[in-house]
Amino acid sequence: MYHRGSWQAMHYRSAWLAMNPTWCMAAYCLLLTAFCYHTPLLGEESAPTQYGSGLAQQLLPLLSPNTLKDASVGISVVRLPDKTPLFRHNSRELFTVASNMKLFTTASALDYLGSQYQFKTRVFYRGEIDPQGRLLGDIIVRGGGDPNISGRFNGGKVTAVLEDWAEVILQAGIKEIGGDIVADASFFDKEWIHPAWPKDQLLSWYCAPTGALSLNDNCMDIILRPGKNGRAEMELEPGGGYLKVVNSCKVSDNLKKSRVRVDRDPDSGEICIKGEIPQRSKSLKRSVPVDNPPLFFASVFCEVLGKKGIKVSGQPRLLGAEESDQTTWKLLTCTTSTMAQAVTVANTSSQNFYAEQILKTVGAEARGEGSRPAGLEVIKELMFKLGYEPREYQVEDGSGLCRENRFSPEMITDLLAFMYQHKESETFVSSLPVSGGITGSLRKRLKGPSCTGRVKAKTGYISKVCALSGYVETQGGDTLAFSILVNDFKVAPAHVKEFQDSICRVLTGYGNGNGNRKM
Repeated sequence: MYHRGSWQAMHYRSAWLAMNPTWCMAAYCLLLTAFCYHTPLLGEESAPTQYGSGLAQQLLPLLSPNTLKDASVGISVVRLPDKTPLFRHNSRELFTVASNMKLFTTASALDYLGSQYQFKTRVFYRGEIDPQGRLLGDIIVRGGGDPNISGRFNGGKVTAVLEDWAEVILQAGIKEIGGDIVADASFFDKEWIHPAWPKDQLLSWYCAPTGALSLNDNCMDIILRPGKNGRAEMELEPGGGYLKVVNSCKVSDNLKKSRVRVDRDPDSGEICIKGEIPQRSKSLKRSVPVDNPPLFFASVFCEVLGKKGIKVSGQPRLLGAEESDQTTWKLLTCTTSTMAQAVTVANTSSQNFYAEQILKTVGAEARGEGSRPAGLEVIKELMFKLGYEPREYQVEDGSGLCRENRFSPEMITDLLAFMYQHKESETFVSSLPVSGGITGSLRKRLKGPSCTGRVKAKTGYISKVCALSGYVETQGGDTLAFSILVNDFKVAPAHVKEFQDSICRVLTGYGNGNGNRKM
């Protein structure tokens, strides 16, 4: 990274030289040589320090050109808390980082909003309630970007929060709603899907859209089971009124593995389920992203109210721009969840939907605009704290689905070192997947007595990109921050993961026993 102070020094010295032409050429050459010596160019590597020389001897053989068949590899390893560099390999070059992008998104949220920040979803009514319990008006649900309204924190029951709201409405004496169920999603903008996300993957759960009002990760779960007459039975959760699904899936006596395809009709918007499931299979679930998150939310809430015996005469709809006057709204209830919950799901489960919700929430709170660009500005502020200008990296989304997110391994270890010393360190570090853990994307990796529980790191994968960055607690009692980024590989992803794991195994065995353990 070029340092602003170094450039200023060079500018002042150049001005002096201009006034002293006799010394100009010789002095300028000496100055340029010194400047380049002290400020390595992007991608230039320094020799390992004496402290890390033993580590280099162990890691360098793993970087054989034949290991990953000419893939681009970048590695940075530093000791904490003093950020002593232990090993560098292409550590200042830019790489596509995949889901390692979530490290920057969640760190910026914790830095700006804190772990105890509360997402708030409020339920209002407007109009009068007559003696018969009929509301002569609407129920309005105002979203605050909460990603946690699902079964994840409610015992697996997707509509648990909505059912609680229905009980509150009954307790308020409302037995019938004469108006509509109105979704106020104005906390976020309406760019629900990033335009650069892969078009052929938009029906996958990991491409779920954002929404100020979101339910069940903005997905409809389609559950298939073997039925009679060679056809598969289908169940939709939550509810079935919002999304029209055409099921032509069959049951096979000979099939051992399900072969199911999900498509969306471009004209009608219908979801078409095709393929076969085995006769002996228990059930199969496919989560399909919805196309209008706040309307989906309002539609399911309307169904929940009906099941609770509350008649709704109107329709689920979005709040209109002309309905900005809120002076007549009366609060019924408010549901909250915390940023700590959201950060944990985003990192442990690598949930893209959560990362994008967090990004827009930060934008709304910091810039007054719940948009992707506003959220990215806050990430850039964090990068400036780390000493980096926007021209030195590329950032496009909060989750890492965009291939244009490009950072260096050194930038990532700088971020990890910053968060290690941060007041929100405990939340950030504990949100990362744990090697050989019970849950998370590292649960099947780095098992064994020497590694289990010693690596806390964020995984990342998109086509030809594999990333692993986080912390290692060494057997010697040190804590290391590391980043291993691999791009453009031609081998199977499993080989790249094994390469990354082999480096982590070396790191866990490293340390001088100074006892810097904090994890």
